[in-house]
Amino acid sequence: MSTEKHHVVYSELSEAVRIAEWEELEDRQPAHALVENTDLVLIRFGDRISVLYGRCLHRGALLADGFVDDRDNLICGVHHWDYRIDTGVSEYNNEEQLHAFKAAVHKGGVFVDRAEIVAFEELHPQPFQRGQYLGAYADTHPEDTEPYTRQIQELARHGLSKVGH
Repeated sequence: MSTEKHHVVYSELSEAVRIAEWEELEDRQPAHALVENTDLVLIRFGDRISVLYGRCLHRGALLADGFVDDRDNLICGVHHWDYRIDTGVSEYNNEEQLHAFKAAVHKGGVFVDRAEIVAFEELHPQPFQRGQYLGAYADTHPEDTEPYTRQIQELARHGLSKVGH
């Protein structure tokens, strides 16, 4: 494991929670995990693991649906924003940075610290209503460039039952 601050030994996690099996993670293939109400993206690279906040900072797309390019950037599959797989810092704009969670590989599993994620959620409440249709796909930063997103989601939820007279 790396000596970077977010790569730790298992005993350093105050509330360890298993989020994946090491052997099931493919090299440089993003994988999704959910702890509490926070989406995570896991990226195994070589013998290291990176666990980052799993939503693109641009519009909230799931980063596990993206891909890793040949420069080791995690690329969002919707609008192609980029984040370094080891740090979460954008190569394009260093001001954009995903939170990197402490993670450990232990007895064949990948673990994170639930207490760290709960603290993250207190600072960054997650807007996703997972029990609703399309609730996991809320637009976290609506923009005028896509003004009909809400109407499209309403139609997807209810069809034409709420349209017309």
